[in-house]
Amino acid sequence: MLRISLIAIQLMLITLRVSAQQDSISRDYFKPNGNCILNDERGKFYFAWGYNKNWYSKSNVNVFDESGAYNFTLYGMKAHDRTHIGELFKVALTIPQYGYRIGYWLPKSKLGIELKFDHAKYIVYNDQTVRVKGSINGEYLDKDTLVNEDFLLLEHTDGANFLMFNFMYRHNFISRRFITVAGVGKFGAGIVVPRSDVTLFGQRWNHCFHVAGQIAGFEAGVRTELFRFFFIEASVKGVYANFNKVLAINDFLISHRFWDGMVLLDAGFQFPIGKGGTKNVTRSN
Repeated sequence: MLRISLIAIQLMLITLRVSAQQDSISRDYFKPNGNCILNDERGKFYFAWGYNKNWYSKSNVNVFDESGAYNFTLYGMKAHDRTHIGELFKVALTIPQYGYRIGYWLPKSKLGIELKFDHAKYIVYNDQTVRVKGSINGEYLDKDTLVNEDFLLLEHTDGANFLMFNFMYRHNFISRRFITVAGVGKFGAGIVVPRSDVTLFGQRWNHCFHVAGQIAGFEAGVRTELFRFFFIEASVKGVYANFNKVLAINDFLISHRFWDGMVLLDAGFQFPIGKGGTKNVTRSN
């Protein structure tokens, strides 16, 4: 009976020792600055999906054709977005103004790089009166004009579509075992790839996706990482978009530029890549 009791005590001590070792390793895995599965010794790759709200500045819209018979500008055109956020769980995920990010935080650094795509809808208000100057079919025009479906409708409702390459910087405010809160700053540039719905002089055409110009901007936000692998990022973003070659009807082209202020909310997953890991983890005995 005594021998059985001694064996039982030994098994219990072995179990406790293994449990302590596993707990020590687990703590090291989540230690912010340790040699662990997610730490500064290894880079972190991530993917995120989210949605955005946009506010646009006024824009001067230039319409022209290859012959030169048409070349006129509508000054101070107002536009709005279309979030579909109230229909988020009723329609496909890509119907609202969505966006996604693919990025990489460099090892032993506060710096990173990111590819960001924003699907933003841009819709010029119908029935607004603006100043129109220029040549229309060889005749010069300079007067206030009502802009409606008989004159011009302009929408990037299949997306103004901003594709940007960003450089990133982060600063941790809170770094605990299961949660990290960091401030994130980004700046970058890229291209705009709209699919535009244009009605000009009563003729409508919905074109294919095409590269129509350039974009540059900056972003600032707060990134909350949970259990080191999941994160939520809320941010504000400002961009300047130059649409210098929007396809319209026949051989007509449209160019316009505007500022865009955005609010974004994304959720994502991150994981380590590169050398590092647990080879230097100290296991307590």
